[in-house]
Amino acid sequence: MVKASILVVEDEAITALDINEKLVKLGYEVVNLVATGTEAIKFSAEYRPDLVLMDISLKGKMDGTEAAQKISSLSIPVVFISAYSDDKTLKKAKKSAPYGYLVKPFDIKSLQLTIETALKKHQADIQEMYDGITRSEEEALKIRDKQNLPAPPPRILIVEDEFITAMDLEDKLQDMGYQVVDMVASGDKALEKIKLHQPDLILMDLMLQGDMDGVQVAHKIAPEDIPVIFLTAYADEKTMEKILETSPYGYLIKPFKSDELHSAIEVALEKSKTDKKKKEKMEETIHTKEDELKMEKTGVFFVTAVICSLAIYGMVSRSMTWLMYLLFIPACYNMFLVFLSFKKPAPAVPFSQPPRVSIIIPAHNEEMTIEKCVRSLSLMNYYHKGEKNFEVLVINDGSTDKTGEILDNLKKEVDCLRIITRKPPRSGNGKGYVLNDGIRMAEGDVIAVFDADARVGSDFLSKIIPYLNEEKVAGVQARVRMYNADRNLLTRMQEVEFSIFGNIILRSRDIMGKNGFLGGNGQITTRKAIEEIGGWDGFAVTEDLNMSIKLMIKGYKIRYCGKAHVFQEAVPYWKPFFRQRVRWATGNLETLFIYLAPIIDAKIPLYKKIDSIQYLFFLLFIAFVMLGYVVAILNLGGVLTFFMEAPVAIGLLSMAAFFPGVILGVYRDNESFLTGLIRAVEYWAYCLYLIPLFFAAFLHMVTRKDRKWAKTHHGGDES
Repeated sequence: MVKASILVVEDEAITALDINEKLVKLGYEVVNLVATGTEAIKFSAEYRPDLVLMDISLKGKMDGTEAAQKISSLSIPVVFISAYSDDKTLKKAKKSAPYGYLVKPFDIKSLQLTIETALKKHQADIQEMYDGITRSEEEALKIRDKQNLPAPPPRILIVEDEFITAMDLEDKLQDMGYQVVDMVASGDKALEKIKLHQPDLILMDLMLQGDMDGVQVAHKIAPEDIPVIFLTAYADEKTMEKILETSPYGYLIKPFKSDELHSAIEVALEKSKTDKKKKEKMEETIHTKEDELKMEKTGVFFVTAVICSLAIYGMVSRSMTWLMYLLFIPACYNMFLVFLSFKKPAPAVPFSQPPRVSIIIPAHNEEMTIEKCVRSLSLMNYYHKGEKNFEVLVINDGSTDKTGEILDNLKKEVDCLRIITRKPPRSGNGKGYVLNDGIRMAEGDVIAVFDADARVGSDFLSKIIPYLNEEKVAGVQARVRMYNADRNLLTRMQEVEFSIFGNIILRSRDIMGKNGFLGGNGQITTRKAIEEIGGWDGFAVTEDLNMSIKLMIKGYKIRYCGKAHVFQEAVPYWKPFFRQRVRWATGNLETLFIYLAPIIDAKIPLYKKIDSIQYLFFLLFIAFVMLGYVVAILNLGGVLTFFMEAPVAIGLLSMAAFFPGVILGVYRDNESFLTGLIRAVEYWAYCLYLIPLFFAAFLHMVTRKDRKWAKTHHGGDES
């Protein structure tokens, strides 16, 4: 059996060593002894212990309850140890919903029982969350909350076969302010009273009258979701094993003190309340995403039906006049963006006091690129009062290669590097979840996101951060370039593609009204704006586009900084490239179908609505553009003849509008006009892949059942 790993957070050295000795005797692995909340958070994030045993009173600025809230957000169970059990201390402790509370001094058996109960309960919680299991609050509670009435005292059912012990318990509970709804001595009676009273908590002895013991009762009432604390005079291995099967909220060994009872009840009630809220939120999210998935499939079928109808009409009538008029729309808009991009973007205004930046790098099996990425980002010249004004957080999302080993070695050299580790079942579920873990641990007011293959110049942050210094600006996107653009035609075309996107599309959108979009690499966002929209959507295929749209709907602006360049690895082979683009296209269509109505209803300027909708329709328009070229070639070659009866000017503009943006985009990267012209012809041929991509993305959206982080493999290619 694998030993559970435990981090001990205790500022009294003698106490810490004593706890360490007890844990080792019990067979646990003590991963470290730390004395401050800050150390506890950093160590927990990097090494992900199975449990944190933490004193409430700690040295430094942060006490145990504050540290526990951060650690709990990483889904690591926390058990408090304290010499105090007064109401004020318990109130503070309950805020972080701990999995246990030990009152000093405690014996080795109480320590073991509390740890095992916490581990089992946490394991059950994780399983329940991932299974999407939940139940709603009782209607009476909902009505009470709406009326804002004071909450009645917690209602407790005592299940105890010894009458004197039960009476003593009742007296103690009433003195503490709890309401005892009933006392029963058998399992059958317990089930009857639980159904009748629906108590807030059950105090249950292991040994009961009748054919049913406490464990059997706990198994039967599991669907009721009522917290159970076991009371027993036994603490042997066999009894523990039996009890832990039910994932109880606590375990008290008779005889116990009143303060131990009070602490156990308060912690269990708060933990139960927190668990219910989490489950409700998870259920709500799952229902929302199921509805969105249905919405997407409906949208795909509708668009497919429209396209098929138009195609059939065109084939039967041999007329593609409709296509000429349809292509005229993106052609005009494309030319509008080209002309608009000749204007100068609004200048950035430096901060009087530059904000601290937290750089987040999601990393899953990135052994080929992560070292150069971290070194490049850590060398940026962004200081305040002579000290680095940024931190680098690498989130190792369940890597199975040498990524973790490389990061451990880098940590010895790179002082601003922090490592956050994600393990199954949390790892591998989506980039949005990874980024949300990062922001919880981040210290900065500004969050910068980079992919694990990113490389930047030393002045990157100095150039881009001032663009945030404007009211309602929530984010800035950097210029993305390829460091291996010269490897082959495919990598070169990706460089051209991002030249057009940066030098024309994002530049013109910035000029038009700071209406840009965030990309996955080199995006800068304010923490305040991210938190306002609830963080990244873990279910979204393209979490960056999803966030951009949500920020825009909220009335925020996104700027573009063409002076700050982030270099990434272009995909050199067609198969992984096509897989990447199917994912991007799926994310684009997903965002279109989900957010089209909210964009239309949003209280934002009309031009922003039109521009955003046009951007989301990009894939559909491009597919039609490519189809238009295929039709033209078939006509010119005499293979098939189609009537194209729109005015000649419309047809010429629709065909020619493709090239100015490409030529200008390449030219702005200090290339000659002739080079731009050659690249434009190559890029036209390259864009033919959009036709099969269009169909592949639609097929993927119809057949997919869930959303996962299908990351692009980085090979570290620099040729």
